[in-house]
Parts: sequence; C-alpha cells; structure tokens
Amino acid sequence: MVDDRRPTNPHRPVYVERVNAAIDYIEQHLAEELTLEQIADVAHFSPFHFHRVFGLIAGETLSRFINRLRMERAATLLVQRPTRPITEVASACGLHSPSSFSRSFREMFGMSATEWREGGYLAFEGEDNVSVRDLLGNLGATRAGFGITGTRPNRTGMGLFWEINCGDLEPTLVEVVEVPDLEVAYVRHTGRYQGVAEVFTDIFTRLMTWAGPRDLITEDSWVLAVYHDNPSITEDDKLRVSACLDVPAGTSADGEIGRMRLEGGSCAIARFELGVQDYGTAWFALAGGWLPDSGYEPDDRLPFERYPADASETSAETEVVDICLPVRPLRRY
Repeated sequence: MVDDRRPTNPHRPVYVERVNAAIDYIEQHLAEELTLEQIADVAHFSPFHFHRVFGLIAGETLSRFINRLRMERAATLLVQRPTRPITEVASACGLHSPSSFSRSFREMFGMSATEWREGGYLAFEGEDNVSVRDLLGNLGATRAGFGITGTRPNRTGMGLFWEINCGDLEPTLVEVVEVPDLEVAYVRHTGRYQGVAEVFTDIFTRLMTWAGPRDLITEDSWVLAVYHDNPSITEDDKLRVSACLDVPAGTSADGEIGRMRLEGGSCAIARFELGVQDYGTAWFALAGGWLPDSGYEPDDRLPFERYPADASETSAETEVVDICLPVRPLRRY
C-alpha cells in the first residue's frame, strides 16, 4: 500500500484502498491519456476531493506521480530497447510531445535521453540512489562469473534449460515458461526494501493473517513479491513492493488489502536458495547474466519473486525463491 504504517484511524484504510486502486489503474494505462476525472472515478471520489486525498496518501500530486512513472519507465526502456527510436519509447510511455519529453527528461535525470542511452545511466544517482555503476560494482563491475554455460532440453523436450553461473551463488537453471493471468490480493509497502528483511516479514504477515481465516492459502497458492519500480532509478522512499497471494475471482478485499490482476505470459524463471543479502546477485544473474545472450528481451509486465510451496527444506538463514522476469522474443527495430 502507499503508506505501510499500521493506521490508527479506522477510516484511513478505506482511503488507502481506494488510492491504491487508482494507482494500479494508472500503472496499467500509462501509455494512454489519463484524466483526473477517470482516475477519480476508479477511486470513487469526486475529482475535487480525489486530488487532495491522493496527495495526502501518496505524498505527491497526481500529475507529478503520473509523470514520474512515465519518465522512469521511459528511462528503463531506453536501456532495454537500445535500437528503438527515442520518440517511440517516449510515446509508448504516454509522453507524446518530443520537446516536452526532452525537457522533462533532462530536468529529471540531468542529461539528454541520448546521453542516458549511450551510458549516462550507469552514473545516474537520484536523491536517495546509488548509481547503476555502484550496483554493478558490488557484483564485480563486469559480467565475469555470470552468464550462460550450456543448454539442455527441459522436462517436456519442447524447450530449453539454460545453465548459468551466478557469481558467488550456486549455478542454476533458467527456463522460459508461460505464466497464467493471476488475480491476487496484496499488501503494499512504499519505501526502501533492499536487504530489509523486516519489510517483507511485515507485509507477508499482514497478508497471511488476512488470508488464513478465509481459507485462501493452499499448497497450490502463488505467493509472490511483485516489484513495481526500477531501484536504480526510483528514489528509495518511492519504491513499491507488493506481497501477493492468488485468490479466486470475486474475492472481496478492503482496507490495507488490495486486489489487482497480474497479466500472464512468457517468464524466465530461475530457482535460487538465498539469504537476505543475496537477492541483488540473483536478479543480476538472470537479468544481467542470462538475458543479454538468451535471444529474449524484457517485457513490460511486472517482475516478481515466487516462494514455491514445493521447495525442499532450507536453513533458517536461507529460503528457496523463484526469480521471475517477464520476457518476449528479442526484436529489432
């Protein structure tokens, strides 16, 4: 949710629920025209009252929030789609005026979109961010120790397992599979979460405390951590992560429990056994080690971690996690 502190006002969860619904709608329609009236209608407020409520709950104005998400998505796509024209990238994020996009991009990132794409993103440091170069430096500054070492047929014989090295972690396998559409209930945290185990303990405890009495947890449940932002671009205090559980269609949710639909499709999935400080390395092994040589590129759907029920016993310091990166076949423009 937008504000992850436990509310003391009994009415506040209703406001959080309705603002979260608006935020989910915005995120799913960034490439389209978004008006105050239509977003307020999703949240069941009048436009006049919604503008004020959104600012109080989200900590920034609606227009600033929408523009920030669009600019951050464009910055990510400029790196992920290096041959796609900049104007097409901007338009795909709902930024249709080239001159306005150029001006806003320079104001936000301190360089032009061309400079960003040509390597400037490596040195970018937002107000609360370390640079991408610093993040990569923690992993050795290069892809040495990461990458594909071999392939073999998967279980069905109709696809591949890629064998990959993962730096200091154990080698693992990557498989591209079709993930179904998922209706999920969630508890959302906004703020820093990297390496902060207490954040995940808190939001998953709150989610499962709600789901348990409703008999929504089964051995086939999808238990996920869904990531909404790029931590190398978005400021720490605005990063969002959602603890999610798949639920039957029509399941009611209220207060701090939200509902959203995760679009299915092709995902690259790799299983790891991770300690709290290992997650960055695992994500880099998949997105930085496997992806560039795989024949795939990132899709625009949200990446997530799945905590599988069929995982074997692990130690108290580690857990089994499936890292899941939405992908599509590599395209050339």
